[in-house]
Amino acid sequence: MSAITHDLSHRRAVRERDVAPRPGPMDRAYFLGTWALMVVGIVFVFSASYPVAGEPGADGVPGNPYWFLWQHMRYVGYGLVAMLAVSFVPPRVMRRISWIVFALAFLAVLATLGSPWAVAHNGAYRWLDPPGLPEFQPSELAKIALIALFANILARKDDEDEQPLVAYGTVLAVIAVMAIVLLKQPDLGMTMMFVAIALSMLFFGGMRLSQVGLLGAGFLGVGLLAASTEAYRWRRIIAFIDPEHASSDDRYHIVNMLIAQARGGITGLGLGMSPDKWHWLPAPHTDSIFSVIGGELGLVGAVALLAGIGLLTWRALRIACNARSPFAYYVASGVAAMLCLQSLAHIAVNTSCMPCTGLTLPFISGGGTSLLSASIAVGMVLAVSRYESGSEP
Repeated sequence: MSAITHDLSHRRAVRERDVAPRPGPMDRAYFLGTWALMVVGIVFVFSASYPVAGEPGADGVPGNPYWFLWQHMRYVGYGLVAMLAVSFVPPRVMRRISWIVFALAFLAVLATLGSPWAVAHNGAYRWLDPPGLPEFQPSELAKIALIALFANILARKDDEDEQPLVAYGTVLAVIAVMAIVLLKQPDLGMTMMFVAIALSMLFFGGMRLSQVGLLGAGFLGVGLLAASTEAYRWRRIIAFIDPEHASSDDRYHIVNMLIAQARGGITGLGLGMSPDKWHWLPAPHTDSIFSVIGGELGLVGAVALLAGIGLLTWRALRIACNARSPFAYYVASGVAAMLCLQSLAHIAVNTSCMPCTGLTLPFISGGGTSLLSASIAVGMVLAVSRYESGSEP
């Protein structure tokens, strides 16, 4: 890790050129790796969702087992179009519009708290349903805007246009405001994700690991305090710490996800053969999709998925290493951190390594806004590889 950060810090010292570079080929390995995860997502969204989608309704009419599959495939198409379109946006243009894009994303998140288009699911106001547009979750898109904004702030430090402490303080101030708004929805899981992105980018921006650790401990304390104010959140934490003595309702999700994976053993029950997705797993095609994969492909499949996520993270960091400008470096490394940390958080929830949250598995879980935001993020990394590559991929 020290070798990587040393190389990255060297490249951050290079200022952006005034003349826009001509686009080159995108990093094919990163694109194909992302597409491979999308294909895995298509397969397992169908495998995990057809039991629920095909159940008869209250009128006795059978459902459509392909409903979630077609919906997911449509968003995969949208995501690929968005990914390729964003890959042709030069990083210098991203930098110029970063504040505007973040402001729009922040206003959209605020609109979930008090607008006629706000939509609540399970008591949480996290979605918007504006006229003429499909329902979407603004905080998913705000993650991408936040990465571009932080990249701009930290790049000013490297360009010597701003003092390091001012840049770090601005990042912390922005994330504190975002956390307050997200907790109002309420969405503790997404709040944790935003904080993790900010701390990762501060580390890549030169802040000492000990300082990042202290900040992380402080945010964790605030998160626990916020959890203690809501009974259902605190019960989830207690169920995570001591599931044996928790109520059956509170430990239901944890126990059933672990059972689903345990059934898979080493090599799995076979594609489509997990029985737990029928009635026992919570949201099997979104929040619990890793448990379906573990049950059907076993430990071998789960480890292969982890290896694929690790390779994509490494590739994005390599693209960051090759970036010629500070902003491009921060964008690529920020996206790498976001996709890796969200993937690990989803897997940690499914394996009872952290309390239950509603975070999706990027590119694999169902969920249109989540898939679209992850695709845009990859497009930003591909744009860095097109316009800012300092060496051949």
